[in-house]
Amino acid sequence: MTEGEEKKELEQEAQRPSRSKLKWPDFTGDAATYDWKSVHQDLEDGLYSGCYGWDNAAYWGIAEQKAGIDLKEWYKQRTDAEYYLPQFQQLVDDPITQEEWKGIFTFDPMGMYAHPPTIAACKARLDIEELKEKLPRDGVIVSKEDGQIQTQKAAICYAWNLPRLSQRLDLSQDELRQALYKFSGNPQVLDETRQTYLPAVGGCTIYCFGDVRKLRDPKTEVAVRVHDECIGSDVFGSDICTCRPYLVFALEQCIRCAQRGGVGLVIYYRKEGRSLGEVVKFRVYNARENQSGGDTTDQYFHHTESIAGIRDARFQVMMPDALKWLGVKRIDWLCSMSNEKYEAIVGAGIKVMQRVTLPEDYVKENMKVEIGAKIASGYQTTEMDVAALCDVNLSLSQIRKQCRRIYDLGVAGDLEHFDLHLEKLPDVVAFVKQVIGEAYPGGKDTVKPHSRVRHLENIPAYQDFLRGMEDASV
Repeated sequence: MTEGEEKKELEQEAQRPSRSKLKWPDFTGDAATYDWKSVHQDLEDGLYSGCYGWDNAAYWGIAEQKAGIDLKEWYKQRTDAEYYLPQFQQLVDDPITQEEWKGIFTFDPMGMYAHPPTIAACKARLDIEELKEKLPRDGVIVSKEDGQIQTQKAAICYAWNLPRLSQRLDLSQDELRQALYKFSGNPQVLDETRQTYLPAVGGCTIYCFGDVRKLRDPKTEVAVRVHDECIGSDVFGSDICTCRPYLVFALEQCIRCAQRGGVGLVIYYRKEGRSLGEVVKFRVYNARENQSGGDTTDQYFHHTESIAGIRDARFQVMMPDALKWLGVKRIDWLCSMSNEKYEAIVGAGIKVMQRVTLPEDYVKENMKVEIGAKIASGYQTTEMDVAALCDVNLSLSQIRKQCRRIYDLGVAGDLEHFDLHLEKLPDVVAFVKQVIGEAYPGGKDTVKPHSRVRHLENIPAYQDFLRGMEDASV
């Protein structure tokens, strides 16, 4: 690469969006002041639209009528038998965890203590057939006797902060309220004094492996899978998609992370069929399988759009709140190929160190149409020419580029394991000058060129090291 080409490449790189530019802007106007504490208080006061009960509200209404009791008042009671799982309770009560709640806008982070509650946590044991012979039976995370997996889990029901949600979705509050009214038929959602809305949708469940309180330690290794519901694959093993294979693979990675002393998190969102539902999903399946030429990658999304009118209704900007509730600041292993999920997590201010793709041996023949279409649309894949990648990363321009990125992160205070103190630079220069002077008392003309290692040849400790290397090779 010529000097001119290298300069042009560096200029182009400077124009590309960096990870930091994916971060969401701060809330403004009403959204800046109406925060999670406001949502919590309005829920306590009963000042909200929607109905406590979410996707089960209609059933509760019928049950209430048949039982002759007021369930809305009943659920506000907290009994003497109430028990809060210590792991989650201590994490939630920690002020450091609560510092990460500032951007939450889809539920009440204090919902575990609310009247009525919107969050609950408990312990469980999982019996996952595919993992019984794979995981070490350590007697802590995985039972030595039967291979059952210990987990703590938390269920979260939504309480949408409408001022903040509208800004994250790039809608005006009026546009958001009108949309919710059209599809709910609830006129209360148009009342601007009610800024919290309980949507008639399923929430999410967090499965934690290892002690969730370890998330407060910045040195804790963290593995995460954010998974959207697919009952056909997840429960019944349908082979038309990779949902269950990826879920099982991610469970294994999260459990192994916990066994290494870290924390694994699998968050399961009730968003069946990309939040389009099974009726739309099955119609799309029929269109894909019965089209001329059979099911193909290039027509994968076309059929969804032609039948549903849209490709996806999940709005992943809403997804990271569960991670923020736990106080997660860094994910070491993100088991997801989705570009939208990755961008949402980074946008929420959470660092992603490594993305883990689904290994090819988990992908059955019938799943290749789906995975191929997703990769073509922007999903991450690790399929690459390793030799070519090494050549690129060892080039002078790439080394300079990465060094510059590390330096910029250091200046911004965003390095994970190091701090940059530029005020110490004069001291470092003086120290290096001293070492060179001691090693080469004859002056700069005696300093050997090229290899920096050779600068150490006159230092006794290095000479001892070399002799040790020679002895070891004999």
